[in-house]
Amino acid sequence: MGKKVTALKIRDPELYRLMKHFLTAYLPDTKQKSAHTIQAYRDALNLYMRFLESVRSIKLKDVCVSDFSQENISAFLKWLREKRGNESTTINQRLSHIKGFCRYIQKKDVLSFEVYSGICEIAGYKDERVTDFIWLTIEEVKLILKQPDINKKTGVRDRFFIALMYESGCRDDEILHMKLKNIVINKAGEPDVHIFGKGSKHRCTPLSKDIIPYFNEYCRLYHPDTEKGSDELLFYTVRNGIKCQMSQDNVQRFMKTYEKKAQETNADIPHLHPHLWRRTRSMHLYLAGVPLPLVSEWLGHSSIETTQIYARATNEMKRQAQRKLGDKEGSVLKDDITFKYADNEAVLKKLAGLK
Repeated sequence: MGKKVTALKIRDPELYRLMKHFLTAYLPDTKQKSAHTIQAYRDALNLYMRFLESVRSIKLKDVCVSDFSQENISAFLKWLREKRGNESTTINQRLSHIKGFCRYIQKKDVLSFEVYSGICEIAGYKDERVTDFIWLTIEEVKLILKQPDINKKTGVRDRFFIALMYESGCRDDEILHMKLKNIVINKAGEPDVHIFGKGSKHRCTPLSKDIIPYFNEYCRLYHPDTEKGSDELLFYTVRNGIKCQMSQDNVQRFMKTYEKKAQETNADIPHLHPHLWRRTRSMHLYLAGVPLPLVSEWLGHSSIETTQIYARATNEMKRQAQRKLGDKEGSVLKDDITFKYADNEAVLKKLAGLK
């Protein structure tokens, strides 16, 4: 007779069932996470199991819900730093993913709210590599927008590209993949840009009316015979008579040119790169009184940090914020204004719910 196979006894089978559902169904189906993101969650949980076995002497089959605690997770972060030599950014990402799983099992009434609250209080590690949070002032943005020579075709293009990058808060890759039809001017004469970001997630972001002349002049030169609702790429270059998507290298080249030109007037202008415009836009929104959850919505961020109150903003709520920046007090596309920082009570009140 063959050897009798003994069934593997798992101490907490419900935890393992939920973990599998979290990784194979909840994240991909409910949260629409990409395969890369799901793998990052899986890596974090695998590392946590490895920590429990090597430091707490808890074998994989014996792990239970009570092992997800503030004490253990805090020790896990220390283990990542001291034993594995991880950087702060990596440690904080692992923490975010573990918190995400804990939030899920708390909603399933498996983890107590008291324990979960303690886990939420765990702070991430400070990134020692970040010495200064650099962003552009309103006046610096205006100065840079004056650098392209709009008597040249490429100057008109570059000015519109920079203005769109600032106003939309888009990643450069998002702009480079935009179609002409993605910019829509509504009946009130207010433009919106439709963005398909990471994971093909769609968001609609309002722009100020002041960018419309930039857009129209650009279209006159680059899309003279094309309908505004066309499927054609918004930005392109021509190679061998064929329209191709503009490259990130091309963007970097003209950014470098205008960086040097602007520094001739203001030596404090920092290095210009696409992410600086997203950061600048988010800071201008925040300083104008726009709440951080709305800024996150505006920029297309996704977060599982559980210490914040989540609120989905409607397009109209975002439009209210845009009007605040785009009126006579706030648009960087006007020459005769002084930007004023003030709270937007209407936006703050509407964050309590959706219209």
